[in-house]
Amino acid sequence: MARLPRLIVLLAAAGGACSAPPPKLPPAPPREPVTAITDAVLWDGTGRAPVPHSITLVKGERVVCAGAQGECVVPRDARVIDAHGGWLIPGLIDSHVHLLFLSRGSAGVGLANDLKDLLAQGVTTVRDMGTNPAELLARSRAAAAAPRVYAMQLVAGFRFFYGREQIALADGSTAYRLPQAQIMEARGWTPMMFTDGDDPDSLVTEARKTGAIGLKLYAYLDSTKARQLVDAAHRAGMPVWGHAWVQPASPHELVDAGEDGLVHASLFVGDLLSRVSRDSLLGATSILQTGAREATPEAALDPRIAATLDTMAKRGTFLEPTLDVTLRSVAHFEGEHDLPSSLPDATLPGDFARAAVGFGMVVTREAVKRGVRITAGTDHVAYGPARDRASLASELQLLVDSVGLSPQAALLAATRDAALAIGGDAARNAGTIQRGRYADLVLLDRNPFEDIRNVSSVEWVMRGGQLWHPWQLRSGIALGPSDAAPPARGAGGL
Repeated sequence: MARLPRLIVLLAAAGGACSAPPPKLPPAPPREPVTAITDAVLWDGTGRAPVPHSITLVKGERVVCAGAQGECVVPRDARVIDAHGGWLIPGLIDSHVHLLFLSRGSAGVGLANDLKDLLAQGVTTVRDMGTNPAELLARSRAAAAAPRVYAMQLVAGFRFFYGREQIALADGSTAYRLPQAQIMEARGWTPMMFTDGDDPDSLVTEARKTGAIGLKLYAYLDSTKARQLVDAAHRAGMPVWGHAWVQPASPHELVDAGEDGLVHASLFVGDLLSRVSRDSLLGATSILQTGAREATPEAALDPRIAATLDTMAKRGTFLEPTLDVTLRSVAHFEGEHDLPSSLPDATLPGDFARAAVGFGMVVTREAVKRGVRITAGTDHVAYGPARDRASLASELQLLVDSVGLSPQAALLAATRDAALAIGGDAARNAGTIQRGRYADLVLLDRNPFEDIRNVSSVEWVMRGGQLWHPWQLRSGIALGPSDAAPPARGAGGL
């Protein structure tokens, strides 16, 4: 019996342990609400026909369902946005912009305003094709309202950095033009040089460190260097795009080198020149003079250009025509009345711009006929008068009215196909309205397939589940993530 008190103590201790309160569990995270967009004509960008009276469900920054009423069930506690028969399309993608100008223009407030204006136009994604990637990405991510920004690293050859050009003026005097790279660097851009003996893999590594998703080949690169850069970038899983003529490498040589896309239909003039002729063109002025002379609508039908386009179609190489910026360049130069009389007419960029309009249109028409994939990049720049800035709506109108694309095909060039052209994250998550994709959406008041100009009838735009009306963005009232869902059209509330 001497052991009994000890047994009682042990039983009491065990009983106390059983009756102790359970440990407190962390509170469950708040349930993320679902937003239901109802009664829209859904064009999801996948190739499916428009779906009337559709339902699209958004949770967080992603689409969780999009389709007909029988396909998607609206949760009882969902926030409902009645689209009242408007057209719901994927967020538009401008695959060719230039946003960062630190010396003047779009630094600070200027950049933020341009980003908001792009968003107000329904542009939810852009690819910047020449910039300081690290600086631009930091600034755009800090903006209250902005499209998604993907940046390319600009690469050029030795002469771009050190080739000072001598110009003979009409009065007999001589002027000198700074190397183009110095002008870019004054804007805050960071072009990279690639020349004989440089290691392409090291350049690609440095480009990736800046946040760039790929390379843009710009100027003064021969076909050997272009191929070295393309191969190195592709080994690293990065795309390579470039000017269609980087001088001396011609468009056909760049396609053969394996580029993923060529920019500017007007630069296919490079295919009309022999290798010897191209090697003799060293200065920017002589290149423009040659382009102005050779770029005619008839020359755009040359078999050499046709051969390049056929190769692009076979390989899946994209063409980014940038038609609107060429037209705006002509309007700019023709409206300039105060040009110095000492400048010789032959050196004015306006001569090449005027020649390039018809030439680029015919090249693009031929590209479409031959099955080349088109992406609707604009070459929009975030500085200067608004009338001089290329716009995606105008580019789409030119693709329909002047090139002959259907409105559906033009919209694909600014949604699904543009996302594929950018590649990577954009290809996986943007460009279409599907389960798991970014909730980047635009509601239009009017049918864009009846008239492509209706793409400008933006009622509201959603980027990653955050919704704005254009008037908010353009008035400077870009709301933050917590209150960025204003009342929908005619709904009086959410």
